[in-house]
Amino acid sequence: MRWLKLSVGLATTAGFVWLLAREVDLDALGRAFAGLSVSTVLLALAFLAAGWAVRIVRWWWMLRALEPTLPLGACAGPFLAGMAVNNVAPFRAGDALRVLGFRRQLRAPAMAVAGTLVVERVLDVAVLTGILFLGLLGLPDGAFPRGFAVAAASLAGAGLAALLVLPLLAPALGRIRERLPGRRRIKGRRWARAVSRHGAWLVEALRLVHSRPRMLVLIGLSAAAWACEGAVFATVAAGIGAGAEPMGPWFSLAAGTLATAIPSAPGHVGTFDWFAAQGLEAYGASAEVAIAFALTVHAVLWVSSTAAGLFFLLTRGIRPRRVRGGVPPVPGSGEASAPPAFEKPPAVPELPRRQ
Repeated sequence: MRWLKLSVGLATTAGFVWLLAREVDLDALGRAFAGLSVSTVLLALAFLAAGWAVRIVRWWWMLRALEPTLPLGACAGPFLAGMAVNNVAPFRAGDALRVLGFRRQLRAPAMAVAGTLVVERVLDVAVLTGILFLGLLGLPDGAFPRGFAVAAASLAGAGLAALLVLPLLAPALGRIRERLPGRRRIKGRRWARAVSRHGAWLVEALRLVHSRPRMLVLIGLSAAAWACEGAVFATVAAGIGAGAEPMGPWFSLAAGTLATAIPSAPGHVGTFDWFAAQGLEAYGASAEVAIAFALTVHAVLWVSSTAAGLFFLLTRGIRPRRVRGGVPPVPGSGEASAPPAFEKPPAVPELPRRQ
């Protein structure tokens, strides 16, 4: 199945690359690239770094609710490493690395980290679909592929439903987890106890959005992170002389990023570029300028995130660094260095309003 998924992804990438290349005027594309300056790229990188910083703070805010002593710096390396591995490896391997590879550094078991990634994805989809619909409202009929608009509407509905259901999901999973070990057919089974223990951490992570103040903070941080990334798109569009309306780069951000959900080659080659170019072209840019814009933005995002993550892995070692204090011991083991396998997770404390 993995090889089948990879083959489908590569075929999808080839199809979208063909769509990009079939009607491109190479001379016009070259002139569009020539309009870029070093200062434009550096400013875009500055906005991108600011967006990373906000995302790291958001992730730390969630993990800190489970482990109040976790330092902010412990989250930066795993976050960057996960982005880099996602860029070069298939099957969202970077997410698996964040969940399984840095448990000691993050002072949290795998299921707790996985829960924070679920919350992270739901928040991102909610913000992006909001930007997408603002862009769709400003377009005349037929300016953007109807099929994509329908798919976007479905995705927006799913994202909104997930945002509303997520606070209710944790209590429901908690009740299932509590009842599981007591079932007659599975009572006393070792795997049932393991499912109950790990499920408890997933439930606690999902309860992060159960608190309204905490949820508002997370939504605010998500909006700030995407505002920074949108500024990257707007900066490149201005530097390349796109000639599109102001909403164009933001619509391109939402269209291109949501299109990365389509199975493709690692790095979202083709899918991101085609939809990002279509988004800018829908707001008045020429086809060649829109493609040059999309390729430039993709290069800025991919090269910088891959370089930053690989730098962390190479300088700190592939084996994640252990922060002072390690992880809390397993009850009854007496070993502070044991893997996180708690019988019961701690209660999620309320975070202070000020940091």
